[in-house]
Order: sequence, then C-alpha cells, then structure tokens
Amino acid sequence: MRIAVVNSGSATLKAGVAEVASGEARILVRAEVARTKEDVVAEMALLLERLGPPLASAVACAHRFVHGGARHVAPEFLDDALERELEALGRLAPLHNPVALACAKAARALAPGRPQIAVFDTAFHAGRAEESLRYALPWDLCDSLEIRRFGFHGLAHASLLRALARDQAVSEREVDAVTLQLGAGCSACAIRAGRSLETSMGWTPLEGLPMATRSGDVDPAVVLALVRGGRSADEVERILARESGLLGLAGSADVRDVLGAEARGDARARVALALFARRIAATVGAYLTLLDGRGAVVFGGGIGARSPEIRARVAAHLAAWDVALDPERNAAGTPGRISPPGRRGVFLFATDEETELARAAGELLGDPE
Repeated sequence: MRIAVVNSGSATLKAGVAEVASGEARILVRAEVARTKEDVVAEMALLLERLGPPLASAVACAHRFVHGGARHVAPEFLDDALERELEALGRLAPLHNPVALACAKAARALAPGRPQIAVFDTAFHAGRAEESLRYALPWDLCDSLEIRRFGFHGLAHASLLRALARDQAVSEREVDAVTLQLGAGCSACAIRAGRSLETSMGWTPLEGLPMATRSGDVDPAVVLALVRGGRSADEVERILARESGLLGLAGSADVRDVLGAEARGDARARVALALFARRIAATVGAYLTLLDGRGAVVFGGGIGARSPEIRARVAAHLAAWDVALDPERNAAGTPGRISPPGRRGVFLFATDEETELARAAGELLGDPE
C-alpha cells in the first residue's frame, strides 16, 4: 500500500509518498518547501502538487508530531479529540505542533477521503527508565502537571539506528550507539541494544544542546532573572526558542554563515562554534559513560551529515574515547564509516524521518504481509 507522509520541521515542510509492505517502507517521491510561517495551506498545496501522480494512490496521510505527551506513544488516527490534545501540547512545542496540526487540517481539505495519522517523535524515547524520565523536582508536582523528560527527534534517532544496523549487517537489537541529530534542532541519544537509554531534550525541545535559534540548557535562574527584570513569559519563551543558539551568539542561525564569519575573524562566531562543538562532545562523552564505554558515534541531520568541519571539531574533543576521523572520508561526506580502522566506529548517515513515518503508519494500518 502507499502512504503519503508530511514532516513539518522548524525550517522546512517535507513530504513524500511511500510504498509500504512487509514492515518496510520505500519512498517513491519526495518534495520539500521552505517554511514561510505565513500560509500553511498554500505551502501544503504546493507540497502536495509536487508529489505528483503517486499521491492519488495513497490510502492515508501520516504526519510527524514532535510532542505526544505522556499518553501518546504509538501512531494514532487523528480525530477531533486527539487534535484538541495536540493543540494543548502546542505550548510545549511551539515551533512544531501547531504547524503539524495546520498541515494535517490542510491535507484533509486538499486531499479528502484519506485518514490522517499522527506519529509522535516522543514515542521512541517513551520506554526509558524512571531516573531518565524524571527531573529532581517534587514528585507529586511533576505528576500533576505531567512534567517529564519526554525526549524528541525520535523518528530521526530511529532512522540513524536503522541506518547503522543496516550498514553493519546486524539487527537493531545489537546496536549500541550515540546518535547525533544536528540541524536547526539538535539532540543526542544514547542507544543500548536498539532502545533509547538517554536523550538530551526534555519536557520540551528547548532542553539539551545549543541549536540554531534555541538555547539548549541554561540555568533556571536565568529565566527567573529575565522575569524579575520585567520580561513576560511569552517574551522569555521567544528569547529562548527563537533568538538564542547560534543566532543569538553569532547573528546567524546557519552554521555555514557562522563558519564563514569565523574565517573572517569574527570573535563571536569563533565562540559560538567552540561552544557548539564542546557541548556536543561533552554530551557524547557522558552518553558513552552510560553505555559502559561501548558503542559507535553517529552523525546525522543537516549539520551532522553535511559539515565536515563541525564533525572534526566534535571529534577533536573526544580523543579520550578513542574517537578519530579519517580526514579523507570525513571530507568526502559519503554515508558510512568515517573513522580509521582500529578506532571507535564513527559514522555519518542522512536522516530519513519520512521513511520512519511511513513505516510507523503502516503498522497502524495493518501493513500487508
């Protein structure tokens, strides 16, 4: 059967039509448009038009939802009740959930007659141990407000896990790795025996690594200081989610621009890149500790798969973990192993969330054998 997929990211809208059979999915056609944040219906119309004739044979449309909360840990059909819940969760993923909902509604109007399916980024991380899921905050307070370290980028990390298993000709249950999804949003995941053990994002996609416009980890007292200094909660959210990260430090959210500025002698760009690489490396080192020193390191995402310079800077901090890159393989950027023989395995792969979306939706629909 064929399934259409829509992946609404923080910077782009991507779509595809996949052939799903026997638990596997193969993307037949892909399309992508830049998010203008002005007219989701028009963007969706353009996206669906670019999918062409294969769209007509799709039996359903699956959408990536960044936040599923505590209750939604498997793909579900979108109905009015679920849409209300996901709309409420939009406050925890303001760059993503509202757009995904708007895309689903637009797809229903533009391509009627097909069920709309929600697939949740949080699902991949849902089985982690309680000590990973909880904050050191009052237990009952967190329970009453559903404050937990949900984790995000689940489809991306699942994609990198699957790519590594395929490359190494092993089952996913045999994979130990630290996966890095580095793009407009950035996160790390420690994977043990094919399952999420720990991840860097938390209650919202703001926690963890510094990102293009998001701050990542900051001292909570900074937020208190901003509020006490007269900033509203909405203003603080805007600063942390839309005005921080590489943009706040160096003036651009595009790592290529920041690298160029550094090359021209810009001191802020130098600091921004040094901070970015250091925080990533520190997280990788911590996760290798949780994995008892075992496992590969896998780069993915727009930055992780396309920036040899960032990969090299992260690897330079990890010599104590036997991490080194083969300069020629790293520069070539060909998917697969980029570390020398005899050293810890370091890999890069293109993240493929659309295929993961289709596979998950196929499970819900009863993928034909």
